[in-house]
Amino acid sequence: MSDEQVVQYIIRARESGKTEMQMTYELARRGVTSSQIDRIKNRLESNQGTPKQVYGQSRNRAEARVTAGTLDEIGVEIADPTTAGSAARAAKMVYGRNIFSSRNLSFEPDVNIATPLNYVLGPGDEVIIDIWGVSQKSIREVISPEGNIMVDQLGPVYLNGMTIAEANEYVKNVFSKTHAGIAEQESEIKLSLGDSRSIQVNVMGEVAVPGTYTLSAFSSVFHALYYAGGVSQIGSLRNVQVMRGSRKIADLDVYEYIIAGKTSDDIRLMEGDIIWVPPYECLVDISGKVKNLCSMR
Repeated sequence: MSDEQVVQYIIRARESGKTEMQMTYELARRGVTSSQIDRIKNRLESNQGTPKQVYGQSRNRAEARVTAGTLDEIGVEIADPTTAGSAARAAKMVYGRNIFSSRNLSFEPDVNIATPLNYVLGPGDEVIIDIWGVSQKSIREVISPEGNIMVDQLGPVYLNGMTIAEANEYVKNVFSKTHAGIAEQESEIKLSLGDSRSIQVNVMGEVAVPGTYTLSAFSSVFHALYYAGGVSQIGSLRNVQVMRGSRKIADLDVYEYIIAGKTSDDIRLMEGDIIWVPPYECLVDISGKVKNLCSMR
């Protein structure tokens, strides 16, 4: 985290009622060191005399003093392994727990790939309909909140809830009524995705920062866990659950990905999905010359 990000995090965390222990844990697991805390605290203290621009945000003397005081407590805990900072240090030692908080890894959905045929269309998606052959036309429309696009001579064409493959067949039948050659296969028609919509999902349970997140419609469970800062020090990596409506649709074992590269359970998320991370059931401590770990429950 940059210095500015640390300051902004502390301000938001204090407003949301987080304790200093919670802030210590989250900052430490994101790679913030005691030396960085000291540097930010000194900068804030040197700007307490008059209201100034500190890291891009106007701050008065009282606010700077409170933030610097919080940083002082957090810095001591991170530097001293006998205090609450040791919980963050110990949490990093659990195999695989830091995968979603490592600064060297970035779980970001790739939006520059060919749209999967099983991608489900919804409000906010832009669709591109190209017609070539006897008839020539190109249409770009965004699916409305009602789930349709407006097409000249046809009116509303309902596409909400269809996959790309289903929508292709549907528009072929609909456009054959007004465009010559489609029914006789003298003209071709293809529907593809332009700009994708955003979705909101809830990441709950034992994660670093539970809450509601706005993600790309291409996002998967791993992406949601990454944005939530990964699992907490008591969270399970073996039983991440995805709820859709009132039904559980997936159980994800992160170790299957870490050890065997299995991604089949890392399903694509949909609007309103809930990712729930329960507490771990047990931990096993292994010492000695251990080369690798096997995927055992």
